[in-house]
Amino acid sequence: MSKNKKLSLSGDSTEKFIYKPKDLIWAKMKGFTPWPGMIVEPPLDLLSQQRRANTKCVFFFGSRNFAWIEEHNIKPFEGPWKEELAKVSKPAAFRHAMADIDKYVESPAEIDGQIDESCGMANHATEADFDKIRDGLDSDENAEAAADGNNGVVPHVVGSPDESDAVHTCPAHNSVNVATSPIVTTTPTVKSQAKRTPKAKSSAAVVVSSKQASKAASAKSAAAQKRRISAQHTPTGAGSAKRGRRAASGELDHYESPGADYDVGSSSSLAARARIDTDAFLGTLTKRTPNAIALLDRPVVTRPETQAIDMNSRSNTLADRDIVPSEQTFGFLGLGMMGSTIVKDLIFTKHKVVVWNRTIDKCQPFVDAGAEVKDTPMDVVEAADIIFCCVSDPKGAKDLVFGNCGVLQLKDLRNKAYVEMSTIDPDTSMDIGEGIKQCNGRYLEAQIHGSRQEAADGMLIILAGGDRTVFEECHSCFKTIAKNTFFLGNVGNACKVNLILQTILGVSLVGLAEALALADRFSISLNDIIDIFDLTSMKSPLLLAKGKEMAKGDFNPQQPLSHMQRDLRLVLNMAENLDQSMPVTSITNEVFKHTKRLGYSEHDSSAVFVRSRF
Repeated sequence: MSKNKKLSLSGDSTEKFIYKPKDLIWAKMKGFTPWPGMIVEPPLDLLSQQRRANTKCVFFFGSRNFAWIEEHNIKPFEGPWKEELAKVSKPAAFRHAMADIDKYVESPAEIDGQIDESCGMANHATEADFDKIRDGLDSDENAEAAADGNNGVVPHVVGSPDESDAVHTCPAHNSVNVATSPIVTTTPTVKSQAKRTPKAKSSAAVVVSSKQASKAASAKSAAAQKRRISAQHTPTGAGSAKRGRRAASGELDHYESPGADYDVGSSSSLAARARIDTDAFLGTLTKRTPNAIALLDRPVVTRPETQAIDMNSRSNTLADRDIVPSEQTFGFLGLGMMGSTIVKDLIFTKHKVVVWNRTIDKCQPFVDAGAEVKDTPMDVVEAADIIFCCVSDPKGAKDLVFGNCGVLQLKDLRNKAYVEMSTIDPDTSMDIGEGIKQCNGRYLEAQIHGSRQEAADGMLIILAGGDRTVFEECHSCFKTIAKNTFFLGNVGNACKVNLILQTILGVSLVGLAEALALADRFSISLNDIIDIFDLTSMKSPLLLAKGKEMAKGDFNPQQPLSHMQRDLRLVLNMAENLDQSMPVTSITNEVFKHTKRLGYSEHDSSAVFVRSRF
C-alpha cells in the first residue's frame, strides 16, 4: 500500500492512501463496527449495484462476502489503527474474521482461489452476453456477425455506480456471496440497476447500423403486407379449422401464426421468434438479482447446542433449604428445558416422581436418578396422585389432556389433582380445568415465571389459581423450585398475571437491544454502556444479564426467543378480546417474529439484538 504526500483539500491537510487489490484493510460499514477486509476487483453482481463516488470493492474476512465501501471509511490493516480497531468489538463473528485474516496472511491460496472464482472474468457473463439479450441476437454466430458488421464496436452496458447511495449490508450478511457467480442477467434487471453509457462509434459502424435499420424496417413492412393479403384471401375460421383437423389426425407439428411458420420442436426457431438466446434466457429464469440475494441468501445460523441435564450438580440455594418431601407421588408430563430442571430438583429433595416425555430418551437420566418412567400420559395419571404438566404451548397442553392416551382417557380422576405449569392463555386454562372437573378431578394452574438458571437455583416465582387444596398439597414442591408463591384466586388469574409480566419483559428487551445497537453504531463499547447502566437507578439484574449476552453475542437459551414471542402473541390475543389497544406490544411482537425468521427461534430471547442491528 503506497502512501501519498499530504494533499490539501479546502485548506485542510489530510492524509490519504491509494488502495490497490490485495491490500489488507479495515472497512467501516454504516451501522457496524470496523471489520477486517481486503481490496479486490468487484464481481459482476456488485458492478450492477449503484454506489457512491470514491468507493472500493471490499472482501470481508469471516463472512467472505463483498460490498462497496467509501474510501474515507477504509484504513490500512497494519499501523496505528490495528490496535485501536481490534478492540472495538469482540463478538464471535468478529473473532472468526480476525482468525480468517490471520489464516490468509499465512496461507493465501484458499481465499485467493475463492476470490478469483467469484471475480474472474472467465466465470462471468461478458458485456457481449448482455448485448445479445438486449439486441435480440439468438446465436453466437449472429453476435459475431453483428460485431463484424459494426467493425467490432458492440453497444456497451455498464453500471452507473457514482450517482446514488450504496446498498449497505452487514459484513456477515452481505448481498454478494463468494460462492455465487453470475451467469447472465435479463434486460429488465440491467435497466433497473444500471445505465447505458454510450460509446463513440466509427462512421463505418454508423453506416452499417443505418443499413441494418433499413433492412429491418423493410422486413417488417413486408411481413405486415403478407398478413394483410393472407387475411383478405382466408375465410374466417378456415385457419383454425385446418389446425383442428390436423391436430385430430396427429399431423400438427407446426405452429401457425400470422407472418410466421416454424417448427415447434426446434429450439432455434423459438429463439429466433423470441429474438433471444434460449440457453441464456433459461439461465436468467433462475437467476436472482443482487437485491434478492441480499434478502434470501442469509448465512446459516447455528442452532444452540442442547444442554444435557447434569443430575449431579446442586445449587447452593436449594441445598440450604429445609424441605420435607411430601408422601404423595408426583407425575410429570414434559421434560423440556424448564420441566427437566424442575424434575431434577424434585428428585434431589427425595420426592417420588413418575415421568413421561414424547422423546423417551430424555427420560433415562431421571430413571437412573430414581424416577419411574411411563409409556403414556394416561399411565402417569394412574400411577401418581398429583400430575404436573409443563410443555411448550397451549396446543401441546390441550393435547395431553384431551388427546389420544391423554389424561381424560382415564375417565375417572377421583382423588387425582392436575397442575398445569405450561405458559398458556386464560381460556385454555379454563377449558382444561373444566375437563378435569368433569372427570371428578381437581385442577390448579401454576404459572412459573423465571429463566432456566433461576429454575436450577430454585428461584422461580409461582403464580397459582384454582383449587386451594391442591395448592397446599404442592407446598413442598413449590418450596423446592421457587423463592415465592402467590395464590391468585380463580382459574385464569394466574395466566393473566404471568402474561402481563412477560409483556413488560419483552418490551424491555427490545428497548435494551435497540439502545445497544445504537451504541454499537457509534462504535461505543457495549460493555461501557452496561457498566454505566449498572450504576443508574434503572438497573435490573435481568437486563444487566441480557445486556452482557448481547455484548458477547452469546445467546445460549435461558428462555428461548420462540417462547417469548409465543407469550406476546397470547397477550395480544387476550387484549384483542377486550378491545384493548397495545401498539408498543404489537411492534415488539413483530420484532421478535422477524428475529425468528432470521433463524434465532431456539436461541435466547436476547438474540433480538441481532434484529436491532440491521
